[in-house]
Amino acid sequence: MDRLPQGPGRWSPAREPSASITVPSFVAARVLDPELAALLWITVEANLPLVVAGTDSPAFARAVLDAFLDLLPPLTGRVELQGEQEMFDWLADAEALGWEPEGTGHAGRGLVAGGPAPVPRLALPPRRPAPPETTCLVAGEIGADAPAAISGMRARVLIRALQRGYGLAATMQAASLEQVFTILSSPPASVSADELRRLGVVLVLGRASAGPAVEPGTGAPSGGGPEAVDPTGFRVVACHYVRPLERDAAGHLQRRPPAILATWDRERDVLEHYEWGITAELAMRVGLSRDEFEHEHVARSRLVAGLVASGRTSPEALHALLAQRPKPRTGGEA
Repeated sequence: MDRLPQGPGRWSPAREPSASITVPSFVAARVLDPELAALLWITVEANLPLVVAGTDSPAFARAVLDAFLDLLPPLTGRVELQGEQEMFDWLADAEALGWEPEGTGHAGRGLVAGGPAPVPRLALPPRRPAPPETTCLVAGEIGADAPAAISGMRARVLIRALQRGYGLAATMQAASLEQVFTILSSPPASVSADELRRLGVVLVLGRASAGPAVEPGTGAPSGGGPEAVDPTGFRVVACHYVRPLERDAAGHLQRRPPAILATWDRERDVLEHYEWGITAELAMRVGLSRDEFEHEHVARSRLVAGLVASGRTSPEALHALLAQRPKPRTGGEA
């Protein structure tokens, strides 16, 4: 199948590697460790949603997100969402999920008297329907009041689309899982508590030490510059697994709380890991047996640690190694 351009609004069944900073690079900078990197690699590969949250630098959060997107199987399609211009034309049943294309204006909010004028539509090429099981929706940023962000009605429809089996890769300006939930559940998005359970893995970034001030709404340090994606001083402060709505053996709905996969110990500057408590649960979610999951987790942890120890953290080194690995699994519940 031919490769398609990766511009806004295009769906590509295959892609060229795009991240300029790799997951091993972030491990080398101590943003996270090999164990968590391997765990996230498995979940992203299985098309589970990943939200990278942080308030210090949205640009850095996007760099982390892009690094994990580069670990997607080569034939995973990507829908790059268009912020205020997004019309969900790739989603076959968008209106059934609450999308109202007529009369929408700024950030997907309905027009009101005296409100903002409709956002002019760009002349973008039409998109064909994207198959959910092998497609990752790349939202960039969710919930912010900015032209490039997915917010309001659009954020609600996006979260609802995850029930169809789509993956998700997005960033949010939030300092905790609780803030992620608050932003999305509050008007104008008004995502329900049960719908929030589709978020999958939420990674929260923070600073290990004081850094350059960030200009609100820009994602860049004051004065701009490369510090926006400099990993120095950043850490994963928490990683959460948001459990989906489930049914027990008797058919009763189960609403279990999110599970903590890892937290950062500031004093020792290390991650404390807790995924061992829900290994069987995670394995089932990604379509592996518990033994397969544990084997993959250990193998990938060693692989990442080996790249870091040998200094081979460049995109070229990572992609060369990935090309030698057996064909990755792309199944699993999203």
